[in-house]
Amino acid sequence: MTPPPIHDPSLDVPPPKGGPGDPFGEGPVAAKARRQRSLFIALALAAFVVLVFINSLLKLTAHAHHG
Repeated sequence: MTPPPIHDPSLDVPPPKGGPGDPFGEGPVAAKARRQRSLFIALALAAFVVLVFINSLLKLTAHAHHG
C-alpha cells in the first residue's frame, strides 16, 4: 500500500487578486497595455504572413513564366 501524498504548502499558488475579469491581478492600465501589445503582435504576425504569401506568389509566377 502506498502512503498518502505529502502536501507541500510552499507549492500552493495564491488565488488571483482581481476578480474574474482580472485573472492576472493587474490594474486597468496594465490590462490595457497588455491588450495593445497583443493586438500589435497579432497585426505584425498577420502582416508577415501576407508578405510571405505575396513573395511566394511572385516566385511561383516568375518560375512559371521563365520556363
